[in-house]
Amino acid sequence: MRASVLHIVVAAGSGSRFGAEVPKQFCYMGGLPVLMHTVNALRHTGSGEVVIVLSTDMVDYWNTLCEKHGFRSPDIVIGGATRWQSVRNAIVSKGICADIISVHDGARPLLSPNLITRLISEVKSGSHAVIPVMPVTDSIRRVDVNGENVAVDRKSYFAVQTPQVFDGNVLREAYSKTESPLFTDDASVVESIGVKVTLTEGEPTNIKITHPLDLAIAEAILNDIKK
Repeated sequence: MRASVLHIVVAAGSGSRFGAEVPKQFCYMGGLPVLMHTVNALRHTGSGEVVIVLSTDMVDYWNTLCEKHGFRSPDIVIGGATRWQSVRNAIVSKGICADIISVHDGARPLLSPNLITRLISEVKSGSHAVIPVMPVTDSIRRVDVNGENVAVDRKSYFAVQTPQVFDGNVLREAYSKTESPLFTDDASVVESIGVKVTLTEGEPTNIKITHPLDLAIAEAILNDIKK
């Protein structure tokens, strides 16, 4: 029997660090809003259903964009005050029966079909939680509460990407627990119930748009892909 897959795209953030009039996921890249590229990337895999999590005040704006571009919107879930609450809302609303659930940042529009397919395959093969990571290439220093700093070995650190992919039962159990300020991503939520997280190689082009320069870089990558 084929496993059912749900892709949750979290796009309810305000994008305050980006500094634009609208959150970064609604800014234009290559003629379309960033979020549409993200949704298309997941749809092109043909691996499952896509849902998007939006803040209440951006739903009408998103629907207007979809009408303008003739874009079929996935089902919409209303987000919460935190990312944890937004993901939980999506799980409760759309993910009750999914065998496999992926959670992806709406501002990561350049994931490849190969990456998501590989992550899903690893969960199907028995891993309960799989996340893509990239080696840290910059030198790193740790600063303590007193402001003292010391160099650390970057070989021991990895930058975490999304989508993060989970066994559906595991993710549902993890999100049935109480929210904690220690949760930085979905993997940390799953770790809180004692589940081992498997690391797998991410993609250097799978960047998250946080600042305006990131948008310019992403558009350059998109143009290169189209060549």
